[in-house]
Amino acid sequence: MHDTFRLTDPEEREMAAGEYVLGTLTGDQRAEFEALLAVSADLQHSVEAWRERLQLFNQQLEPVAPPRRIWPDIAARLGLKTGPLQRLGFWRAFSGIATAAALILAIVALVPREPAMMPGEYVFVINQPNGQTAWILNATLNGKMMVQTVSPEPMPEGKGGELWMMENGTPVSLGMLPAHGEATMQLPAKMLGLMKTADFAVSMEPSAGAPGGKPTGPVIDAGKLVQIRSATVSL
Repeated sequence: MHDTFRLTDPEEREMAAGEYVLGTLTGDQRAEFEALLAVSADLQHSVEAWRERLQLFNQQLEPVAPPRRIWPDIAARLGLKTGPLQRLGFWRAFSGIATAAALILAIVALVPREPAMMPGEYVFVINQPNGQTAWILNATLNGKMMVQTVSPEPMPEGKGGELWMMENGTPVSLGMLPAHGEATMQLPAKMLGLMKTADFAVSMEPSAGAPGGKPTGPVIDAGKLVQIRSATVSL
């Protein structure tokens, strides 16, 4: 996968799910993916589907025994030139142990993991201009919002990210996003009816909030809440 990817894109999410199961994501990509995986039932289903597909390939592949010279070559490269490591019986036993260990690791990798679920029915993944996730906002139907810090880029001193929601074309501040850890916000009651369709945005503003309650700095990201589950259906 390329260095940056946007998990707000369905095709990118599906591709990331496959690479997550294969174990080819970078450390940063894996952290970003797992942050969204913890709140998205849809993404959890994609991961399980990829595990099932790849397991079918594993079952269809014939085991291949390595050439006998492999183990002695490894021993030579490690400088292990004497002792029981040169004995054929040892290498056969070691090969059996290694095979069993590999099998155990494969089984562990295929066991479905239950990520910690953040409360809420909607999510807004806030990405930076370079495509990396900075925050994840999880919202409930009653307007409670939990913001989880993922990996925001350092901002100039005295600056931070401020969350906005559009109310009939007017940006309304919902508060400053945390620089680290988590924070909770509450959507005003009068705006609950707009939550599902309204545009959200994050801009760089003074740490105390935008002067006059109006955004002044550059926009970091914008988008809408995406439904991840409801009272009766998990997507």
